[in-house]
Amino acid sequence: MVLNGCAVKNPTVCLAAAACLLLGLCVTARAGDYKDKDFSLRFPAALNRFSPYADAAAVGGASAGSKWSSSINPASTGWLALPGRYGVSLSPQYSALCFDQGTKMHVTSQAGVVDLKKWGVLQPAIAQVHSNTRTTSEGLDFNYEMEFYQLQWGKRLGKWAAGANFSYALSETEHQLSGLRVVRTRSDTYALRVGGLCEVVDKLLAGLVLDYGESKGRTVFYDFLGFGIGEIKVHDTTRQYGVRPGVSYEYMEDSAVFFDYQYLRLTNDTGRLRIHRFHAGVDHRLIEGLFVRAGTAFDIRGNAAVTCGVGIYPTDWFTIDVAYQCDMYPEVDLEFGPSHAVTLSLGFTF
Repeated sequence: MVLNGCAVKNPTVCLAAAACLLLGLCVTARAGDYKDKDFSLRFPAALNRFSPYADAAAVGGASAGSKWSSSINPASTGWLALPGRYGVSLSPQYSALCFDQGTKMHVTSQAGVVDLKKWGVLQPAIAQVHSNTRTTSEGLDFNYEMEFYQLQWGKRLGKWAAGANFSYALSETEHQLSGLRVVRTRSDTYALRVGGLCEVVDKLLAGLVLDYGESKGRTVFYDFLGFGIGEIKVHDTTRQYGVRPGVSYEYMEDSAVFFDYQYLRLTNDTGRLRIHRFHAGVDHRLIEGLFVRAGTAFDIRGNAAVTCGVGIYPTDWFTIDVAYQCDMYPEVDLEFGPSHAVTLSLGFTF
């Protein structure tokens, strides 16, 4: 097999060349922004890129065709048997998203995997998001808080697997000027995700993920200038639809290349936003227990991100994954500028 013109029998050279190429894309390929769309559409579109698991984040988020339970595809949850005696795995994660304008978002999440045997595999997860308060390029101070809850299930039947995911998030976004509230939005978001995964031929997996989400927002515009007009309250619903096919090819044991295409459509009273994205990456085992990864995510507007990371697996029951992402969230560049993100994931199997 050949990857970017390099023989896979020397994949380290391939990874180095790919990383240089992707870094060049990250610096030069900023061809289009999203300033023609409202922030209420662009912000959730940006958050849709987020990968809480470092192994998936390091390969550009490309995981719809992945066999690992960290995949975006809920069907992958049940593809592999858990190695532990009791069929239970716990995984805490931490991500830091740092934007050039000074905004920082801290994401902590905790996930568990429970093997229910003939009933499939269950994966509950919770997450917390907290940002600092910093001034955006538009001159307003921004703050964001979110609580996230998820329940995911997957089951394998031979060369096929199916899965489903239901999640709920409660979030609050606030803009201030000199300590005075300008606008605050509270949202309840419900989302349903279903997925399928199949082994097309030996070592080649293909997956499909379908998403629907609905966010009911309650926005208050404050009379911060003291004109006496009082507060203005607006209720709006943002709907999100997503289709994401993906493939993975395992060219050697636990080493694979990944590729996803994603179509995302968001609508609310301010308009509509359509996004076409591509995610690609390589996960390569250097030696037993040590993995190196690289990837990219790019859209049809010419925005490209570069990602990389490592995985350290000293034993069957303990794993460490680290990922770095450069400029993964172009949808909010207007307010926050380019970003740098670091993710750490730990895994414990019992």
